[in-house]
Amino acid sequence: MTKIDIHIDGKVIERFRKGDMEAFRSIYEAHSKSLYRFAFSYLKDSFEAEEIIQDVFLKVWEKRDEVDGEKSFTSYLYRITVNKVFNELKHRVVKKKYEMYALRLDPESTHTPESSIQYKELNTKVEHLLTQLHEQQRRIFVMSRWNGLSNAEIAQNLSLSVRTVENQIYRASKFIKLHLKDEYPLEILLIVFSATHCL
Repeated sequence: MTKIDIHIDGKVIERFRKGDMEAFRSIYEAHSKSLYRFAFSYLKDSFEAEEIIQDVFLKVWEKRDEVDGEKSFTSYLYRITVNKVFNELKHRVVKKKYEMYALRLDPESTHTPESSIQYKELNTKVEHLLTQLHEQQRRIFVMSRWNGLSNAEIAQNLSLSVRTVENQIYRASKFIKLHLKDEYPLEILLIVFSATHCL
């Protein structure tokens, strides 16, 4: 254990929860490198791994008042990192499937620039449609398709029944598909909504 790890105790966490930047820096210095190595081991991309770690600590800072001092803070950091890493991997899978579908439509073209632009357009449209959902429905859909949580985990986090969560995801998916079906082939929508992480 390094010297700085020794000082990441309950008192440091409590100071951090109250907005102490020095405590936050101590936490960052103690954990950022190991979290980066973990992210890079899966992503194999130093830039994306670094971006994810920055996002992790930004989220931790923004949600600092929600940190449970009774639970392992290291496990908390890794849980957030794992979710973001796997979401990125799922995002790659969906994008790759989209590009493969575009290539099948026109085998003579690589479709890399065009399919990327179309993919971003689809992503933007889905995000816009999400703003039209009821707050709880949107939150459940995002937790499921973007954060990769299971229906049971969402139900537990929001104090809802699993059946309610399933129903809300179904309604949100149906709403989005309804507004996209005239612009995108069924195959594309199936690719998008078959993945745990939507876009």
